[in-house]
Amino acid sequence: MNSAKDFFSSKWGLIFAAAGSAIGLGNIWLFPYRVCEFGGATFIIPYIICLAILGFVAVIGEITIGRLTKSGPVNAFKKALELTGKNGRFGEFFGWLCVLVSLVQAIGYILVVSWVIRFVIGAGNGSAFYVTDSVQYFKTMNDTNVLLWIVISIILTGLAMAWGIEKGIEKLCKFMIPAVIILLLILAVRVFFIPNSIDGYKYLFTPKWNCLFNTTTWMAALGQVFYSLSIRGSTMIVYGSYAQKTQDIISSAKHIVILDTIASIIAALLIIPAVFAFGKDLNSGPSLLFITMPEIFKSIPLGKILMFIFFFAIFLAAITSLIGMLEVVIEVLQNKFKIVRWLAVLLVCVTIILTCKCFVVGNIKKIIDILSLHLIPFCALGSGIFVFWIVPKYIISQEIQIGCSSKSFSKFIILIGRYILCGIIIIIYIMHLD
Repeated sequence: MNSAKDFFSSKWGLIFAAAGSAIGLGNIWLFPYRVCEFGGATFIIPYIICLAILGFVAVIGEITIGRLTKSGPVNAFKKALELTGKNGRFGEFFGWLCVLVSLVQAIGYILVVSWVIRFVIGAGNGSAFYVTDSVQYFKTMNDTNVLLWIVISIILTGLAMAWGIEKGIEKLCKFMIPAVIILLLILAVRVFFIPNSIDGYKYLFTPKWNCLFNTTTWMAALGQVFYSLSIRGSTMIVYGSYAQKTQDIISSAKHIVILDTIASIIAALLIIPAVFAFGKDLNSGPSLLFITMPEIFKSIPLGKILMFIFFFAIFLAAITSLIGMLEVVIEVLQNKFKIVRWLAVLLVCVTIILTCKCFVVGNIKKIIDILSLHLIPFCALGSGIFVFWIVPKYIISQEIQIGCSSKSFSKFIILIGRYILCGIIIIIYIMHLD
């Protein structure tokens, strides 16, 4: 709990912490939403391809520059320029932008986490289950005691983070990520036995081949990959800076991508068949989680227990994602300003509480749109350029090879990162600007 540099104790510490940052609402809500929006399996096929190639390479790149520089984005991008003999001031400026994006994302995310906590409690005591009007229940919840529940949410998160990397984040994520996957799997199995859920499976596994060749489908799939894997020039770099030199980056990235994919697919197998079985609207935004799914649980046997399991799983996933966002800010306070960890955590928590109540409540959709459509793609692009173009190729290649059994694979990674990953992000970003 001091300002000394902390590290993950093993490869699995890095894997579960990074997977914890990746697995969140992007998997449980946004992925099923995109699957329905773009034609079921028609979206899953390009998503898996983009995830296995471009997402995999992007995770490797960000973890690599973090471990290479032993720094978060501010010092990592600064050192990247200095490795070429240039002034690192611009890199430091871009790093601060990535930190700011993570902070803004966390400020918006904490409001959703507070909703989830209230539904966990509401499912546990029955108030969310037995209420006759789920729409009014959610509206009332969103209008009363908002600040109180934001404070409770940030206190829970801050307590977990104050213990540091190995004793706090690593131990927490090693428990929470397997728990999320197991709980979602239990719910998905239960949904399989709901009458008429077969219609959801048919939609999910029947490709619409004409949509597969639509460039918009591929762009949406890649955008989902970046959002889901936390590729934004921040969290993966910070977690990479906590990785030890003996850890295999390529193997770690592979497991991170696999865990993220498993969570997304299970969430789709849970939500889409359930929504189809009861004729609900999947394109209902955040109300899908907080209005539609509660209505579904009310209609099936053991629904109260299943509702609690559902929201508890979302709570675990949301907390680990929030930790990943906040750790970016805490790292720079610790290592740039030499602030002890407990004080850095306290400063960040207070900032979140003050700004969330003032700027986010009532504007959550606008915040999410600005981040996902503009700032996150820009930070992902800048990160890719720094890693694969600015840092000398031989330095990145050597860092990837440390602890890796496949030495020649690093050249292939750099090739994809330079010409395919960065090029496609530019295309996506330009399309979003339009």
